[in-house]
Amino acid sequence: MRTPGTRRRPTPSARAGCGGSGERRAGGAVTADAVVRVSGPEPAALEGVRVLDLSRVLSGPLCARMLADLGAEVIKVESPDGDDGRHFGPFAGGQSTFHRLLNRNKLGVALNLKDPGDRDRFARLVARSDVLVENFRPGVIDRLGFGPEELLRLNPGLVAVSISGFGRTGPLADTPAYDLIVQAMSGLMSVTGPDGGPGVRVGVSIGDVVPALYAVVGVLSALGQRERTGRGQHIDVSMFDGLISVMESVAMRALHTEEAVLPTGGHHAISAPYGTFAAKDGPVAIAVASDALFVRLAAVFDRPHWLADERYASDAARGQNREALRREVEAALADMTVQEALDRLARGGVPCGPILGVREALSHPHTLARGLVPTEPDGFRTLGGGVRTTGTVRSLRPAPALGEHDHLLARWLAEEPRRTTPTPRTE
Repeated sequence: MRTPGTRRRPTPSARAGCGGSGERRAGGAVTADAVVRVSGPEPAALEGVRVLDLSRVLSGPLCARMLADLGAEVIKVESPDGDDGRHFGPFAGGQSTFHRLLNRNKLGVALNLKDPGDRDRFARLVARSDVLVENFRPGVIDRLGFGPEELLRLNPGLVAVSISGFGRTGPLADTPAYDLIVQAMSGLMSVTGPDGGPGVRVGVSIGDVVPALYAVVGVLSALGQRERTGRGQHIDVSMFDGLISVMESVAMRALHTEEAVLPTGGHHAISAPYGTFAAKDGPVAIAVASDALFVRLAAVFDRPHWLADERYASDAARGQNREALRREVEAALADMTVQEALDRLARGGVPCGPILGVREALSHPHTLARGLVPTEPDGFRTLGGGVRTTGTVRSLRPAPALGEHDHLLARWLAEEPRRTTPTPRTE
């Protein structure tokens, strides 16, 4: 995403951490010049793009880490007290595994934005960067003197992303939020949990993960737009917006029907049989969401009469008679073990799967074959990204220690400020 013309492509020495010979430090730490390469001849997708990561804990750090995994030079800017995520367990080797997962492939500096000298250094860094990510509560970054208008004054080509609970506008803009709060207020909790309720929290911090993904999409889109216009922009990302936007069929039912929208346990609220069903020695997941798949299911279980039953004549009818169909499916499974049921369903072309625990999923041969549990140079096992392109970084660098790369500030600040010009359009 480099703008031709006045934008200077950083040299390897200026892009500390994106090239060079690199050496391991005692204790497993890796120097700023550690090699981060992609496999094959392609350069990293975001090589030459500098990101200032001013965020903490989860949503912002995950966004910035995904940009780092695509080859951006990400500088994590922390207060002298450090990111709160450094104190979140579990711990391995005295370090937060949570923090390490979210901050690999970054460089790290410590700046006190209430100190005039550090504020000046940060402002100069802004002028020499392409992207800034922050997830303060709305108003905090403004009070620090770096609101959106000031950031774009310092660097008109900057793509600045703010992730907050409810966004910078609207009646809840000043309301603090965590994942639990936006799960509760978005309606997500109200449709998650045992059949009929009560609603429960999703098992991962989806309220942080979804806006992080949206923020990455926003950054890539804005960098592409900058190629054409030469201008940066401020992007307002809300955790609440993110969860509302992914409510798909649940929201459509609320908007376009009068039916109650409640949790349905391990089952789909519309399609059936689409959920978890008890076999002789445990549950099995079966996903039948079309008439053609239902025909296959009836054949697998030798239940031809299902196809003549008006209650099961369509996906909509089966959904309305979900509980009766569940009992019939479980009666067919009663004498089968989970593995026997999976084998028969798979042979019959019916989508199915076991209910795996987290450790089982992480150690599954398919998980390992897809490279989803990579190992960092010091032996730390972590999670891979969910997308791999020819420009995705393959070698991983551990998360930086607090202020580990302060010595590089002088080098970065000696660079010329970023200048962007639009790319001429070819007819």
